[in-house]
Amino acid sequence: MSKREVKHDGGSAVIRDVILGGQDGLVNVFGVVLAVAEATDTRYIILISGLAAAFAESISMAAVAYTSGRAGEEYYRGKRKSISEEFAHPVRDAFVVGVAAIVGSFIPLLPFIFLPVSTAFWTAIGVSTLTLFASGAVKAKYTGANAFKSAVEMAVVGMTAAIAGYLIGAALGALPLA
Repeated sequence: MSKREVKHDGGSAVIRDVILGGQDGLVNVFGVVLAVAEATDTRYIILISGLAAAFAESISMAAVAYTSGRAGEEYYRGKRKSISEEFAHPVRDAFVVGVAAIVGSFIPLLPFIFLPVSTAFWTAIGVSTLTLFASGAVKAKYTGANAFKSAVEMAVVGMTAAIAGYLIGAALGALPLA
C-alpha cells in the first residue's frame, strides 16, 4: 500500500474539526462579548451581540469547513489521485465544526445570561481560560503531546486572540460616536 493509499480512521480530522470549531467559536464570541461589555453594561445589548456573533460564526465556520473540504476533494479528483481521508467527508466536517463552534460560543456567553455584567465579565474570562486550558489537555490525550504544554499553548493562543478582540472593541467603544 503506497502512502497515497493509506487508510485512516478519520479520527484526526474529527479532532481537528472539534478544536477548530470549538476554539474559534469560544475565542471569537469571547472577544466580542468582552468588547461589548466594556462599552456598555446593558445585558440585552451584550447578549444580542454575543448571540449574533455565535450563530453567524458557527454557520460561517460550517460553511467554510464544507467548501474547503469540497475544494480538497475536487483537487485530488482533478489530479486523479485517491481522495485523502482529510477531505473525504465535507458534510461531516461541516457538521462537526458548526456544532463545536456553537458549543464553544456559548462558554463565554453563559455568564452574561445568569450573572450581573460586572461579575459575568470576570467569570467569562475565568471560565473561558479554564476551558481552553482543559481543551488543550484533552487534545494532548489524542495526539500524544505533552498535556501541560498543550494546555498552556491552547490557553495562551486563545486568550491572546480574545484579548485582541477585546482591546479593539474597547478602543472603538471609547470613540465619541454618539
